[in-house]
Amino acid sequence: MNTQRAGSPDGHELIVTGGRGYVLRLESLAAAAKELSDAAIALERAEKMALGVRRAVDVSACTGSVLAARYHDEARRLGARAQRTIDEAGAIAVAVRRAAAAYEEEESRRARDMDGLQNILLGVGQVSGLLRHLGLRSYADIIDNSSQSPGRTLSRMLREAEKDRIGGSSADSVRVEGIRVASATDQGGTIEHALRSLRQAQGQVPLEDGSTAPGSAIMVERFVRADGSVAVMISVPGTETWEMDSPDGNLFDVEGILDGMAYRDSHARTLIRQALAEQALGSDDVVVFNAYSQGVIHVLGLLEEQEFRDQYRVAAVTAIGGPVSAFDVPVDVPVLSFSNADDIVPAAGARFLEPSGSVAMVRTPSRGGPVMAATFPQETVAQAHDLGKYAEEAGLLDRSQDIGVAAHAAAVGAALSGTAAGTAGPAPQPQQRERFVYTGTDTRTGPSTGKGTG
Repeated sequence: MNTQRAGSPDGHELIVTGGRGYVLRLESLAAAAKELSDAAIALERAEKMALGVRRAVDVSACTGSVLAARYHDEARRLGARAQRTIDEAGAIAVAVRRAAAAYEEEESRRARDMDGLQNILLGVGQVSGLLRHLGLRSYADIIDNSSQSPGRTLSRMLREAEKDRIGGSSADSVRVEGIRVASATDQGGTIEHALRSLRQAQGQVPLEDGSTAPGSAIMVERFVRADGSVAVMISVPGTETWEMDSPDGNLFDVEGILDGMAYRDSHARTLIRQALAEQALGSDDVVVFNAYSQGVIHVLGLLEEQEFRDQYRVAAVTAIGGPVSAFDVPVDVPVLSFSNADDIVPAAGARFLEPSGSVAMVRTPSRGGPVMAATFPQETVAQAHDLGKYAEEAGLLDRSQDIGVAAHAAAVGAALSGTAAGTAGPAPQPQQRERFVYTGTDTRTGPSTGKGTG
């Protein structure tokens, strides 16, 4: 694990686990162990050859030859030294492999031991155990026998329990409307830009022309790169209403949470697919996602669909305050999971996010501290999940020197510019940049005018 003090005025630290740095350290240890093992094997072969030569000399030498006797003694000493070297190299190789295993265990342990409400919730125990304690044995058995994460299985059960309060299903028609808006002028590949785009999609800050994005909308930015290929960046907001099934047709309601966690489809995923379809991307084009809270659910759910991944090349995902651990993240898609230690939404997957190469998990410490968390838990939770607070901390990631964070930034920058990640020098700016707002409406509960897609 890397604990990095970013030099911010408030002294915040970034706790980084997993990601490219994690992989590089493990790969370095594995490579060192292999080289030591290979060296031991080579020495053993050389020692055997020397033994063969010594025996040949013994056979061919004249009886009583002083020179042969000296050679015999020296060869025997060299053989003994070679054997000691072989044994030492083998022992060191074993020690290096043990060190790699210990590093993996330590990375996982420190991620689990971080202070904050998020880890407290995850450390309380299995969801099934809690359900059994509440007398809900049948639900606990379903969770134990499910191949999905406990959080997703529980969501499926809740969705079934609330079916009378939710009209229709995730397969219902969604009306999608897209409009072009003023383009952003800041650097598109930064975490600060990702957070600003998410706040604009959430309606918290105005667009570049001073207007505000409507509810139930996603932001789509189109970057035409120097070679003519295209990168599309999609920013998907979080929950916008706590209505079970929003009467105005807003897709980011409680139904959206339950459908997104429980099933392979959701209204918001339909909106994302339609927005991408209108961008008419080709085989050389790529997609980058920014997502917050509920938006993380919809984006990572799409990445579990092989058909979606066959159709679109997803270059990177920046996930803010979302339950990344609930989903099976593809190993070839770099994901940055950014959350606060007291943000309980990432715990909705009901399982720890174990360190991996595909996911760089970045957490900031409790913003209020343990006393505030114990005294004002509701306020602590609200502050921890606040998108504006995350936006204030975005610069910490952009300035980070951590290998995992820097590798994610390089992947996003390469996707937008069309250059290979790690290419020396600044990434060239896209030749053209456009921005769109796509709004989705659940036609079963919202206004029924307009064209729907389902």
